[in-house]
Formats: sequence, C-alpha cells, structure tokens
Amino acid sequence: MRAPPASRRSRATAIGATAFLILALPFLVLGVFFLGQKARLDLRCEPRAACVLTSSSWLSQAEVGRYGPQDIRRVDVARSRSTRKGAAPIFRPRLETTSGVQPLAYQWTEDEAEATAFVDTVQRYLSGPRTDPFHVYRDDRRASLRVGGAFTGVGLAVLCLCLWLAARTVAHRRTERAERTGRALLS
Repeated sequence: MRAPPASRRSRATAIGATAFLILALPFLVLGVFFLGQKARLDLRCEPRAACVLTSSSWLSQAEVGRYGPQDIRRVDVARSRSTRKGAAPIFRPRLETTSGVQPLAYQWTEDEAEATAFVDTVQRYLSGPRTDPFHVYRDDRRASLRVGGAFTGVGLAVLCLCLWLAARTVAHRRTERAERTGRALLS
C-alpha cells in the first residue's frame, strides 16, 4: 500500500480523526446511559417517621418517594404475566402505597423464595412497633457496570485514537506549511 502524497497526509489523518470521533460518540453515550441506570433501590425507615425509597446508579442517586406509615398499604411479590408458552415465572418485590405501586427491585428474579424473603423482611418491620431504624436494599447494578464499563472503555480507547490522529494531523499540517513556505522562498 502506497502512502498518500505529503501534500494530502493532513487531510487523510483529519478524515480519520473525524471518523473515529463519530465512532466513539455512540459508545460514550451508551456507556453513560448504562452506568446511569438506577438499579439499586434502598428503603430506609426511621422510628415513627416516614420511609424513604431511593434509587441509585453508579453516577447518581434520586429519591423515589417518602411514605408515612399511613401511606403504605402493603408489600407483596409481583408475578410475571407472560403469555408465552413455556415461559418461566419471574418475581419482583413491590411496595403498594396510596400514590401507586413502587418496585423494591430493579430486575425481576426467577427465585420466588428470594423475592418472598425480601417482602417478609419489610413486612415484619412495617407490622412491628417500628422503634428501631430499618434499612433494606436490593442492588442490581453489577450488570449495568459490566455493560456500561465496557461501552465507556471502548469509547475512551477510540477517543484516544481520535486524539492521536488529530495530533498527527496538526504535525502533518505544520510539515506541509513548512514545505510550501520553503518552495515559495526558492521560487
């Protein structure tokens, strides 16, 4: 393969840098999207006070709602209603309040015992005297870390290649400018 003429090397590397920048952007956007999925749900209750439900990602945290003892109707396990033949049932704990139903887990699980144990823990606290603080959480962020980290890593690697090509473009332009200036002085 023949190298492009010296007068066009800067143009070729500029096109390459632009192409790699366009390639890096979707990876970076998707990486931030996956790392920003709020897959950890925390339920904190203080004695004789409102319970606070928060959702967290690797990048941020947000309060879903505050629920007083009178606002919480029940805690139960939601079951999937898949119409596909042979579909395995899946389960997720949820909190039913006066303002609507809130999931207590980001992902559904195939283990009903796991979801039921989570619900029983919350139900025991809510039905008791509520004299101690209570904190329970479900963290499903591991999958989003793997996928989001992979996308972000690839995006950053491609972005580094883009920056290297941009630096080569600047060097080629300086060389081309010096060659043109040298030819102009000789003429």
